[in-house]
Amino acid sequence: MKKVIEVEGLTKVYNNGRGIKNISFEVYTGEVFGFLGPNGAGKTTVMKSIIGLNAIESGSIKILGFDIKTQFEDALKNVGSIIETAEAYEYMSAYDNLKIASRFYDGIKEIDIDEILNTVKLKEFKREKVSKFSLGMKQRLGLALALLSKPELVILDEPTNGLDIEGTVQMRNMIIKLSKEQGITFFISSHLIHEIELMCNRIAIIHNGELVNNGTDIDKIKKEYNSLEDFYMHSIGKETEDRE
Repeated sequence: MKKVIEVEGLTKVYNNGRGIKNISFEVYTGEVFGFLGPNGAGKTTVMKSIIGLNAIESGSIKILGFDIKTQFEDALKNVGSIIETAEAYEYMSAYDNLKIASRFYDGIKEIDIDEILNTVKLKEFKREKVSKFSLGMKQRLGLALALLSKPELVILDEPTNGLDIEGTVQMRNMIIKLSKEQGITFFISSHLIHEIELMCNRIAIIHNGELVNNGTDIDKIKKEYNSLEDFYMHSIGKETEDRE
């Protein structure tokens, strides 16, 4: 399988001493790769580094074989992302948000926008202002914006955070379907163990800025542990009964 993301020895330490240290992992074509860890563990710092929003202190990152330091445009031209929150113009419609964003890419037509809105189940609401959208609808619009350039890789930071049950299931099913049917590779961060277990093929676990696991198959985990929760607690050096 082709390597889509290659992170080697990534380090970024902030003035307060927090950050990430010696992060290394690989993501392959067509995977839904989960990046699991508690809030504040360093997930967003890694993701920002991958898409060039953070300067790399040391280490290297390649996307589809391109080094983001020396081949930045080539590395990111096939990447869509939502980091922290899905941003959109609240006073505009879903369609108009995508129409404006389409100006940054070549060859995006009206039919393409309608197709993407249909994919994220927003086509019937295309003319409604985003200010009237629920949180789940805004998250799906964010996914539509990430898909607009027809990327090979989509990076999503906590895509189901704050969603109700229905919104969570819709987002999860969309990601799985896009991966299977269109071959899109997803790199997804979350602190929600259950969602990672249901959505992803492989996972990496980050704890206190360091990786304690850098790519284990979910199916293998299910065979060897009672649950992903047990595997997580084992990986960070704690036994499940310690929490009782």
